[in-house]
Amino acid sequence: MRILILAAFMLCAMPSSALAQNSAQQDFDAAQVHLDANRLAEARAGFTALLGRMGASKSRSSMIVRSRLAETMIAMGDVEAAEPLLETALAGFPAGIAATAEERATALIQRAHGAEAQGKLRQALVHWQAILTEKLVPPGSVGVMQARVGVARTALWSQPVLAATMIDGLLAEPAGVWGAEPQAGISGRLMMFRLKGMLAMRQGRLEEARLAMDQAGKLAGGTDTFRVNLDDVQLRGDLTVLAWLKKDMSSVMRLTAMSGASMLDESGGAQGGVGDLPPCAPTGSVANDAMAVIEFSVRDDGRVLNVRPIYVNRGSGPTANDPYSNPEEEFTAAVHGWSWPAEQAKATNPLWRAAVRVELRCMTQRPDFVVASLARDVDVWFTAKGLARPVLAGTDAQARQQLLAALASVDAAGDTKAVAAVPLLAALMNNRAVGPAEGLDLARRLDALTQSHDAPVFLRQLALRRLSHSAADVNSMYRRLIPLAEQRGETRVADYMQLDLLNSRSGVEAESQLAAIADRHSEADPLRQQALIMLSDRAFARGEEEKAASALASTGLSPQQCTLADARPQGRNAVLSDSDFPPEAVAMGLSALMRASYDITPAGEATNVRVISARPPFAFSEVTVKRMQTWRFKPVLRGKQTVGCLGKVQPIRFRLN
Repeated sequence: MRILILAAFMLCAMPSSALAQNSAQQDFDAAQVHLDANRLAEARAGFTALLGRMGASKSRSSMIVRSRLAETMIAMGDVEAAEPLLETALAGFPAGIAATAEERATALIQRAHGAEAQGKLRQALVHWQAILTEKLVPPGSVGVMQARVGVARTALWSQPVLAATMIDGLLAEPAGVWGAEPQAGISGRLMMFRLKGMLAMRQGRLEEARLAMDQAGKLAGGTDTFRVNLDDVQLRGDLTVLAWLKKDMSSVMRLTAMSGASMLDESGGAQGGVGDLPPCAPTGSVANDAMAVIEFSVRDDGRVLNVRPIYVNRGSGPTANDPYSNPEEEFTAAVHGWSWPAEQAKATNPLWRAAVRVELRCMTQRPDFVVASLARDVDVWFTAKGLARPVLAGTDAQARQQLLAALASVDAAGDTKAVAAVPLLAALMNNRAVGPAEGLDLARRLDALTQSHDAPVFLRQLALRRLSHSAADVNSMYRRLIPLAEQRGETRVADYMQLDLLNSRSGVEAESQLAAIADRHSEADPLRQQALIMLSDRAFARGEEEKAASALASTGLSPQQCTLADARPQGRNAVLSDSDFPPEAVAMGLSALMRASYDITPAGEATNVRVISARPPFAFSEVTVKRMQTWRFKPVLRGKQTVGCLGKVQPIRFRLN
């Protein structure tokens, strides 16, 4: 590869003198050395500078630099930004040209990796197949093996017959084709047996899956010890899925413990990795009962990389048979967008964040119209100050870095109290990759700036929420800020905070305040809708069904839309206690971080209870669902057509003291 690269640079038209050619070659070599040594930031800076020198050149050498820069960016997790570079590079390495075949293969490999990382498994399969059908790499080479493995891995989800054929063909190869070192052959065959088991599990052939996993276990050195390396973690995770499919919960607990899955919690990353999920049908294309186990790794800066589906059940209903419904791609794409608080990622042992697994289901969409409307009010102030919300790209982890870099640029100008920092700090308050400790310093700065620049109270409450440690702190903060907002004429923000306080209150005075809030705002204002829903709740609790139905009708919302106004039903027994901790999980020392979704019927019963995310998978899901199905609430919505409240979400953490 290096000989080809050198020739390309020496022969292509570079600016003027031989000295300039040598300098470009030296810069390329230096960047390539950084890339080979996995010094990604240095490699990216080098390739970026070199591409800047080349300008709009369409030379072969410029295409090579684009390809290498894209490879570096994909390794760093910036796969979306790498795609245009690879498209341009591939256009410069057209099919059928022997002289550029190797570089075309390299670009296609990166294109396939980038597509897989984003959950575009079918697109990735096309790229892997192109490497083989165009015969871009020599037979028997590592490149051919890489492409064949890529086909097996991605075809598993859309073309199972092709995947099975490719897996069996790779297992029939002699160990030496995987590489000169004996361990390469062992790792390659282990990977194929794992894929064979995953395919069999997905097709319901559980005994065949067990036999494949047994073979993988022998290659890994055994699965019955507490020895742990990455192969052990991943294989025991596969066996956990198999045990769950066989309804063998004792083995689920044992294998979860032996995989070290709870070590992520113990080593500092407990609160990380909570992000968006695909929307359920009919809003989205994922069946309500579809389920996926997704694996990913976490970088030091909180970025999620190497996202892979391990097991996917398409569920039931119309979407289950819809060829355009691809839940494996949607769940993978969703996790690709997650971010981890950087400070927690750094505090976590790299082994325990190298192969994190989560159990996932779709989520009923709940757009927050109240907060969105308040954010628009803040935009008016930004415009008056000559400011704008920062334009961000990528995940929260990527956005965090962009925001911190922009903040550093503001500070470099010499005025740490500049108003230009306000929109940057406000965006950081809602960024999931900003951890608790980092968030405190940023929140203190935003709080000071909002006061010195007379900013809207909504911005100050963003900062103070980050500084609050409990619900009591939040309530106390609201009581301080409500008079300030009213004094400033910021009625909508004052009422937003007042509604939050009134959620836990009843009685004549509370209802009088709710009615006043409803009267203050226009018919379509989400603040008015939320106040009316809360009045409806209280009337129904007193048995005044007609009054309750009238208040609900006045909102203009359908009963199914009740969650848009974020009404919070009051639970009668909606708690989890120590007695709900699975005894086997206690014995194994397991912990879990979960979110569960549920609906509430007009009678106040919890239905459609589903675990929508669980880390580790399965160990706590069944007991959580059974317990939550017994929850009862004071009925929320009423009227002849009501169905209750949909898509409520409950975060849950199981942890041993």
